[in-house]
Amino acid sequence: MATATTPSDRRGVLKLLAGFLGAGMAALATVPVVGSVLTPLLRKTPSAGGFIDVLAEKELVADVPHRVELSSTQIDAWNTSTAVLGAAWVLKKKDGSLTALSTVCPHSGCSISQKTKDTYGCPCHASTFSLDGTATEGPSPRPMDPLTVQVKDGRVLVKHARFRIGTKEREEI
Repeated sequence: MATATTPSDRRGVLKLLAGFLGAGMAALATVPVVGSVLTPLLRKTPSAGGFIDVLAEKELVADVPHRVELSSTQIDAWNTSTAVLGAAWVLKKKDGSLTALSTVCPHSGCSISQKTKDTYGCPCHASTFSLDGTATEGPSPRPMDPLTVQVKDGRVLVKHARFRIGTKEREEI
């Protein structure tokens, strides 16, 4: 003989089933919301470690330094902005080859400017550098720091890098 179930037992089972069904529906509804919130945080963003397009090669004149700004698009969750990473001196030699030097003085981190037609200078402690970056005067412990440069489709690309200041050895940081 079958056991009879009371209406209160059936109601309890139905309540439990309705609770599980409601919890499952609520969990499914939160998946797109959580996904839209977390996607910007988990998405891979472009790094500033790559090459930066700075100017057209035809803009360069042989043996005339050209100061360029190194900037990159930064993505911070939902915000996109342009960040200035630094600057470089780009020089086209008579043989057509290019060099790029960081504008940060290896001595104390001041900004190196063009002092004369043939030299760069640091205004902080009077360090002087030749166009190839060699230290010729002053307290700079090493030459100007070189940056990787290349030409692609007529555009000059420079790879930004930072170096430890105040040391004789060049150390990228």
